[in-house]
Amino acid sequence: MALIETFDILTYKGVNKAIQGLFSKFANQDQTGQIIFDFFDEQGRKVDCEILSLYRNKQASRGISALNLSEDSRAIFVSDSYASLICFANQFKSRISFDEAGFLIIGAEFDLSLLNQALKKVSKKAKINTVFSTSILGRVMDCKVQDLIQENNCTYFLSSDLVYVENPKKAKRSVESLFTFSLRTYCISQGVKQTVRTFKPKQKGVESFYQLNQMNWENFN
Repeated sequence: MALIETFDILTYKGVNKAIQGLFSKFANQDQTGQIIFDFFDEQGRKVDCEILSLYRNKQASRGISALNLSEDSRAIFVSDSYASLICFANQFKSRISFDEAGFLIIGAEFDLSLLNQALKKVSKKAKINTVFSTSILGRVMDCKVQDLIQENNCTYFLSSDLVYVENPKKAKRSVESLFTFSLRTYCISQGVKQTVRTFKPKQKGVESFYQLNQMNWENFN
C-alpha cells in the first residue's frame, strides 16, 4: 500500500495520518472496519495476522512483519503488537527520526530465528529499542532481544513470584522478584552491558501504549 494509506479506526483514535501510512505496508481494512495486519514466515508466506477493531486488539500468534529495514536504519523498534507500536510512534513522533527508523513486529510465540534473520538486514551500529508491555512477559521479551544481540541463550522460569534466569553460556543463574524484574536488573545480575533501550507507559496500571491510547480515547469520548 502507499504511504498515504489511512484507516478509519486509527483516525478516530487520534493517530496522525503520516504515522498510519508508515505502518500500512502489510495492513488492510475489511468491510466491518477492522484493520488486518499480516505476519510472515522465513519464506515470506503469510502465516498469521493481528486484528484491530474499535474496542479490541487480537495479536498475532506467530510470524513477523518487518518495515523499513535497511543498512541505513539507525534505530530499530521491536514489538509484539502493531497496535501498541503505532500508538507509541504517535505519542513519540516528535522524538523519532522516521527516515532512519525500522520496525519489527513479532508474533506472540517470539520466534528468535525470524527476529535474528530480520536484524541481519540492518547495521550492527543500529540502536535497538523494544516496545513491549509492562507485564512479566513483556519484560522477559526485552531480555530475549538483549540475549539475541549478545548471543546468549538464557532460559527464564517463573515460580512463587520469583523469576529465575539461567545463562548456559556463562554457567550462571540469577533470581529476581517478579515485581522488580526488568532488563536493567537482568543485565546487572548477569554482569552484561545493557545495549537495548526499553519503552514502557509511565502511567501506573497501564501495560501497553495501546491500552494508554484506548483509555485516553474512551475518556475523551
